[in-house]
Amino acid sequence: MELKWWVILAAGLLCLAVGAAAAWLAPVERVARRLRPLAHVNRLTRLPEFARVQRIYMITMAVTAGLLLIVFLSAIVAAARPVQLAAADDGYDAAHPRDVMLCVGQPVTDPTTADFLNYYAEQAKSFTNEQIGLTSANLRVMPMTRDNTFIEQRLRYFASMPQIQQALDTHQEVSLDDRLELAGGIEAFARTVNYVDYATSLEDVLALCLSGFPALDNTSDHRRQLVYLGYSRFRSSEETRPALYTLDQVQSMAQRGGVQINAISRADVAETSDQGNDGLRTLTDATGGRFTLYNPAGTAGGTSQVLSASLEEITDNPPAAASLGVSTNTPRYFDKPQLPLAVAVVAAALLSVGLVVLRR
Repeated sequence: MELKWWVILAAGLLCLAVGAAAAWLAPVERVARRLRPLAHVNRLTRLPEFARVQRIYMITMAVTAGLLLIVFLSAIVAAARPVQLAAADDGYDAAHPRDVMLCVGQPVTDPTTADFLNYYAEQAKSFTNEQIGLTSANLRVMPMTRDNTFIEQRLRYFASMPQIQQALDTHQEVSLDDRLELAGGIEAFARTVNYVDYATSLEDVLALCLSGFPALDNTSDHRRQLVYLGYSRFRSSEETRPALYTLDQVQSMAQRGGVQINAISRADVAETSDQGNDGLRTLTDATGGRFTLYNPAGTAGGTSQVLSASLEEITDNPPAAASLGVSTNTPRYFDKPQLPLAVAVVAAALLSVGLVVLRR
């Protein structure tokens, strides 16, 4: 613990020293009064009762002086504003909460999608003021919200789709309710739309995800983070229909809004390309994010653990508040007067109770 205004403490200690010296050295005028003469004073002062009263008096004076000193010192320490170096979760997170947009560029029925959504559903249990949104390749599935219960329920709902799809693919018996739930989940997650003069690109998907951040054109004191999971190629090499966005435009959008882009690109699917991966890597490098090539086919059944490890790296690398121009490594302090104030209150309470007892 450090003091922000240590001069106040120094001034208070100086005043205390001056007051103590003045009380000790200054002559005290004796009150002229007539005392009643007593015989055998020496014998009286040696009595056990007198010694006990004298001892109680001295102890009382010492305790009173000690409590007064504690109250005074605690007060000047509190006035000097004790501060403490803030950790990542002390004050900074409260002032600059994270806004996380989950961007899924693959089907909801993919088991990797379930692992991805389940990870953040579990994380949502411990969120305090973070916001989470979910966007698919062509649909805003869940707008930004900090309703932790809703986040967990919604993500768990979509994460259950691959299990039903797998049961259908392996010709297991699936109830009508589950079939309807699967159809509804697929429809709510993404829509199949074909255009005559447009074809979706990776950049278009990322731009759609970026647009889910409120007031993207302006930097924010919120720390914005986009986490992409999915394919790196959405268009065939023969595709001639135009897309809407270029890589440079997406990068400009992210940097203008202070968004950190993180990408986990699938390496085990046909919808992958070196050009797309290079583009994702460029975006993550430009915005301070993480890029990972993910191949669940080579993880020997531990797909969720491998994916969770990649997501943990992203979680442990939060963006800085863009509007402040600072990073999480910038020293930050917050006031912590609780201890000196608590000591002062306790000492004052004991002093008050002690004086009441003495008067009785």
